[in-house]
Amino acid sequence: MHAGAHTQGHGQEQAPRAMRIKAWAKVNLALNIVGRRPDGYHDLETVMHRIDFADDVEVVMGSDLAGAGRRPVSRVCRPVITVTVTGDADLDVSGVPCGRGNVAFRAAQAFLESLGRYESVSISIRKRIPVGAGLGGGSADAAAVLVAMNQLWGRPYGREKLMAIGASIGADVPFCLMNHDLAGDDADRSAPVHAAFAQGIGDRLTPLPGLRGVGLLLVTPGFAVSTSDAYAMWDARFAKGVGHEGRDAQEPDAVRPPARATARRLAEVLSLARSRAECADASSDLQRVCSLMSNDFEPLIDERYGQIVQMKRLMIQVGAIGSLMSGSGPTVFGMYGSPGQAGAAAGVLGSLAANCGFDMGRHGSAVVVACIGDSGS
Repeated sequence: MHAGAHTQGHGQEQAPRAMRIKAWAKVNLALNIVGRRPDGYHDLETVMHRIDFADDVEVVMGSDLAGAGRRPVSRVCRPVITVTVTGDADLDVSGVPCGRGNVAFRAAQAFLESLGRYESVSISIRKRIPVGAGLGGGSADAAAVLVAMNQLWGRPYGREKLMAIGASIGADVPFCLMNHDLAGDDADRSAPVHAAFAQGIGDRLTPLPGLRGVGLLLVTPGFAVSTSDAYAMWDARFAKGVGHEGRDAQEPDAVRPPARATARRLAEVLSLARSRAECADASSDLQRVCSLMSNDFEPLIDERYGQIVQMKRLMIQVGAIGSLMSGSGPTVFGMYGSPGQAGAAAGVLGSLAANCGFDMGRHGSAVVVACIGDSGS
């Protein structure tokens, strides 16, 4: 789990318990928006894959604010939650909230309230995943908090309950939870899942075999895109009205025929393929995956901000088998046959981008080499 926990005591008083855990980023290998629902949410089909790139999260449990044997009284006895966020290297985290606006805060609050516990909790997040980048950093942090707190409290919840709490916090949190060993009792143990086909609002998850040994080169431009803004762009372009079944009155198939089923087809390819370490035609599998990658948000984000299509072309020029914008953007990733190939591509991408007028040194931009599947659980 890439986590560590400790408990110490001083006489009769128990010191806070702490646990460190990785919060894994994800990429969307395909993201197709099926339609807007009457409740304002959107049905989608997407294939998500965990990558070897993570924030570091530490959770420290403090004292029982209600007191042993006392019933909590109104607002006096509420969980006291503090969140501290720092950025790795030059990562700008000045816009990351530390109160209820932070999904890690809401995860801790939901967990404690579900148990009826009134305790102090301190959460420290060392961010490496860029903010508002389409890599699921906030959801990953929330999932890590839930997993750590469940461990610290002696695993009161199994997989099903943790997933329900996660779904109440954010659509991507359940997938991020699946990236961990969600152990409740021994009968509930489940190995981490690195890839899944998501439907509905992202809450209906079908585990998939993950890719192995694939190199990733990720470039995040120097701007952030909120998921709500991305959906608003999609609504303005396509959602002319909503039918009684939650589909657009303007039939999506008539608007974007190629993209509609790519996530489903890509999921089928992954289901049939064995891991790259075992598969004789691993290169062919990766080619098929890359040929099916698509993202309905991509043309909208590129139209608004630029740079997305340009960066995809540069990725291909430096040897990527396929390239795509992840999630609601703006991070663009290229897929390579190995992490070594991705690293070599990163070495020449900067000069090539500069020749094309793309400022890789722009404040807030980030270039990361990562991999899929070789980091363990």
